[in-house]
Amino acid sequence: MHLVYVDDSGDSRHGTTLTALIVPDDRWNEVMAAWLGGRRAIHHEFGIPTTRELHANELYKGRGKYCETEGQERLFSTPRRAATGRIMLSALAAAEGALVVTIATPCRSSTESYNTLLRWLDGWAEENDTTVMVFYDGQQGYGEPCAPLSPAQARAEWDTALRASTPYRKAHRALDLHTRRVIEDVIMQDSRYNQLIQATDLIAYGAYQLHAQTHPEIWGATHRPVTDAIRAYRKMAPRWLPTSEHGIIWCP
Repeated sequence: MHLVYVDDSGDSRHGTTLTALIVPDDRWNEVMAAWLGGRRAIHHEFGIPTTRELHANELYKGRGKYCETEGQERLFSTPRRAATGRIMLSALAAAEGALVVTIATPCRSSTESYNTLLRWLDGWAEENDTTVMVFYDGQQGYGEPCAPLSPAQARAEWDTALRASTPYRKAHRALDLHTRRVIEDVIMQDSRYNQLIQATDLIAYGAYQLHAQTHPEIWGATHRPVTDAIRAYRKMAPRWLPTSEHGIIWCP
């Protein structure tokens, strides 16, 4: 079986990209250890706590506070933010067994794009004689860890999360039960608390920036690619799907 961590990127005016970090279940420990090794490295270099969420959009655009002290934060300049992305994806790329693929589509709806990704994953799993379980960035339904919620508040959070995940559950259940290789419903994971969803976010952002740079006819000639994100994404080259274009598959 393979565990698949999914996050989206793109420009809704032109389309959507969905990136999948595909991890063999028997190599999950190695992949997580590689990522956490990167986390320890950026903590040592820049003072970024291992529990601080890494979010590509704010990281590369100079937003958000990342470091433990004000002094470290003042030094956390654009070059250091760029280095953070490269360090993290270099560490992850060293994990044998992991695979990265991005499905790019002209669909403006992330749920339509998710259907495309899900069908691709089902076919990939068939070709490789495996099954996959999908984890997607989204609200989990149980709030902040250890947050003191009343029963009514907990129920409201759960209902909100359940409604938000409905289109993705429907996509799973639309697959033929007798032949599908995607098992169970989608499992929503809040990126704030899931390290490999954060890893996928960094990969997804860089993949989109590279595809936008390579294909302005799709994403618009006015788009200004974030080159630091592209440099970091290129560190994942050893893990790109071999039959893809730089880890990316265009599905018109």
